[in-house]
Amino acid sequence: MPRLPLALLLGFALPAQALTFQTRMENVQWTVAGDQFECRLSQRVEGYGEAMFVRRAGERPVFELSAWSNLMRPGPAQLFNDAPPWRPGSSAQVLGQGTIGDGPTVLRLPYQQAGQMLAGLAAGLHPTIQRSSISDAGQVTVVVSAVGYRQAWDEFQACASGLLPMNIDQVSRTAIGFPNGGSELDAEARRMLDVALAYLEADPDITRIQLDGHSDSVGDRLSNRELSRQRVLSVQAYLSERGVDEALFSTRFHGERYPVAANNTAAGRAKNRRVTLRLEKD
Repeated sequence: MPRLPLALLLGFALPAQALTFQTRMENVQWTVAGDQFECRLSQRVEGYGEAMFVRRAGERPVFELSAWSNLMRPGPAQLFNDAPPWRPGSSAQVLGQGTIGDGPTVLRLPYQQAGQMLAGLAAGLHPTIQRSSISDAGQVTVVVSAVGYRQAWDEFQACASGLLPMNIDQVSRTAIGFPNGGSELDAEARRMLDVALAYLEADPDITRIQLDGHSDSVGDRLSNRELSRQRVLSVQAYLSERGVDEALFSTRFHGERYPVAANNTAAGRAKNRRVTLRLEKD
């Protein structure tokens, strides 16, 4: 079966003045860089900018396209994995759309599409972004080459294996739960705090740890406020005993004032018995 033209596959005709940016095969270079917080797999696209897969600690990879001088018009861009010319008979895989925006980073794609791009690269396909130009001169096409990808992917995976379990945003959304009427840390609470400790040990730039204690609505308000205080103290003590500087802590005790779920069910009350932990930097 002959290979279908890309324009026919995507349902539109390419104008005669189309611009395509793609690094020559002999010049393709993948770069892997990162640390405990983030890993980056990038390729410079000659004449256009940089294509990058970014994996933050605790998250799956996303895709970012940056431009030195963006020629694409803001709006929906076509995304697909295209087969290289030396693979006749293969057709493009349509990946949907992304939105071209202003600024140095012109396109950001979530894991669903980034994962499809990575799968395409592993199969020898070229992730491709296509959008009309800002000057109405035709389509602008940016191609990410699969040349040399497999070795780069192995290096990217090695970097990812050293990532922390969670990033700062995830740690700061962590809620430490407590049993009914108690302030002792159970196994799950200690596990969550150990994840927070791993981040604190890795990031010397944390300047403040905000702890907020909460309770459900069972009991009177004064008792609940005291219970929320005891829960904060339990969390603070656990972290302090493992080397966290006590000067970093800032604490508040709210009792039942700020529920995150209805208190008329056991599941809702369990969600409200919590200490939230937020990490801050200057």
